[in-house]
Amino acid sequence: MKCFRVVSETVSCIPRLAVVAAVVFALSGCAGTNLMEFYFGDLFGKGTSAIDKTAEQLAVDGMQQMQKKNYDEAVKDFKKLKEHYPYSKYAILAELKLGDAYFFNTQYGEASIAYEEFVRLHPRNEVIPYVLYQVGMSHFLAFSTVDRDPEETQLAYQSFQKVIQNFPKSEYAKKSEKQINECRKRLVSHDINVARYYYTVEEYHAARSRLRNAIQKYPQAIADMGYGKEVQKMMTKCEAECAKGEKKPSFWTRVGF
Repeated sequence: MKCFRVVSETVSCIPRLAVVAAVVFALSGCAGTNLMEFYFGDLFGKGTSAIDKTAEQLAVDGMQQMQKKNYDEAVKDFKKLKEHYPYSKYAILAELKLGDAYFFNTQYGEASIAYEEFVRLHPRNEVIPYVLYQVGMSHFLAFSTVDRDPEETQLAYQSFQKVIQNFPKSEYAKKSEKQINECRKRLVSHDINVARYYYTVEEYHAARSRLRNAIQKYPQAIADMGYGKEVQKMMTKCEAECAKGEKKPSFWTRVGF
């Protein structure tokens, strides 16, 4: 009480502009520097910590960072909003925009995880068609080359199919149809490349299996990409060789090498 009495007396006899300084002095002496910094950190240029920001402030800051394309900073703001204000009305915004921040920062693995979490938490939200489409695009863009395992493309294909099946009248259904065609082209290119390899090393049964898979699943993509004649040629050869029976193992295989 003695400390606050000093403050009151001091305020009455000093200029108005010095009032804040007097209060700071009193708080510093009575409660220590932590309390002073808590109340007057911004005034003296030390800033407010991100944790002390309100949910609304973090949401606004995150959106501003998105507009400036400072995606790393946006991720920080949205993650802090989610962690410190999980029940805020802004939390759902943070969950959605976190996926966008990762996506536009080309962090496609993190983006797909964030988008999928949003779908799990808010399956009936009106933005789900967009989110599912973004899940597909995250997997689609994570794909590297046709000679790699096409798992990412297959996951993208499945996500685009979900959009078409569950939200056929949405604008993202049309976009998904276009992306599915691109997925088919990638997948057929992968199968053809693998078939070529087996064909070259005279593993005709394996080559035929890959060719059959491509023909059954992606006939239009084979035609669109001009693989028709090549596939037919390889398939004819494979059928003829496979009709001869299983390939006999080489001498080195027979002796254990």
